[in-house]
Amino acid sequence: MIRRVDSLGLEFEFLPLYTSRMAAQHQHYVPKLLLRGFLSSNSEEAAKERVRVFDLVEKNEFATSIDNIMGERRFNDFWLDEEYLATVEPAAGRIESHVAPMVKRIRDEKRLLRTAEELGDLCLLMAFQFIRTKKMRQLPERLNRQILGHVERMGLDPTKVQGLELWDEEKLKREHVRHQLSNLVEYAKHFADKEFFLMVAPKGSSFYLGDHPVVLHSEEERHLMRGLGIGVPYIQIYLPLSAEVMLCAYCPAVLGQLMKGRDEEMTNGQGLALRALMEGRITAARMKEIVEVAKEHDDVTPLIKSIRAGEPVYIEPPQVQCYNSLQAFQAHRFVVDPDGKFDVAREMIGEREAADSDDADHAA
Repeated sequence: MIRRVDSLGLEFEFLPLYTSRMAAQHQHYVPKLLLRGFLSSNSEEAAKERVRVFDLVEKNEFATSIDNIMGERRFNDFWLDEEYLATVEPAAGRIESHVAPMVKRIRDEKRLLRTAEELGDLCLLMAFQFIRTKKMRQLPERLNRQILGHVERMGLDPTKVQGLELWDEEKLKREHVRHQLSNLVEYAKHFADKEFFLMVAPKGSSFYLGDHPVVLHSEEERHLMRGLGIGVPYIQIYLPLSAEVMLCAYCPAVLGQLMKGRDEEMTNGQGLALRALMEGRITAARMKEIVEVAKEHDDVTPLIKSIRAGEPVYIEPPQVQCYNSLQAFQAHRFVVDPDGKFDVAREMIGEREAADSDDADHAA
């Protein structure tokens, strides 16, 4: 169940269903709702709801139905005991159905309404898609494996270290469901603090969709040594909704930084012009002309106005490539490219292989 509680966002009841009989299903962690926005640019494949996929592990590409990708058999089901099975699949379906009309409208109109209801639903969409993926499920096991490796390199027996344990698939499922039930509202509250807007790709360019599609980026990551997280200052968060349209959620400080830089640049320019006027090097008319020209070249003010009016930001092909690299780098295993080119994914794999080769040479 989903119900409105205030202008900030939503309150969610995301409850599992318990049953002793349930047919096995292919259950998505990236829903068909999103995958339909990235159907193959080949019209025959698109008519069959097929997507072009690159496997970052096997390093091969293929076409497949959206029924078969970015999900697993019984992904949202887990056994309580030998007889009873629990599932959150119906709850996940209700959330998808709730946000589906909004996603379709945004794709069609390429603009945000920015109403309290829409902003709440955007928080729900971002939060749920962020925590529901295979990559998030595997996180405890991956962290545990790194700790085990560190303990072994220290010459210790991991089995004798308190708190270390092995994670099997059923335990990972139970922990993942527990995490979703306990934290969905808190994640949504973090997104409620963000500034939402859209980016639109130019004709001839397409956004990727990865299997962990809510990706994080920060220009301040190294400087502040904070890492990446949805609640850290200056974070930029991206979720492609279609090959053309990407939903963005920025920490307000990012836009504030842009405005501060604009103000400083204009103030410095006006100061130089004023000094020139006082020294008699330019006329008052020339100073006024310089100030007006500076305003005409102010790209930040129109950008902020567009964002706050719900209008999209139109970007260039190099920027699309950058955002596609985030999808590929932060994916668990699969990325979808409607054009089937996968240039960015292949380049990323090549760079990793070159780095691994260099590391091996240094180790030798």
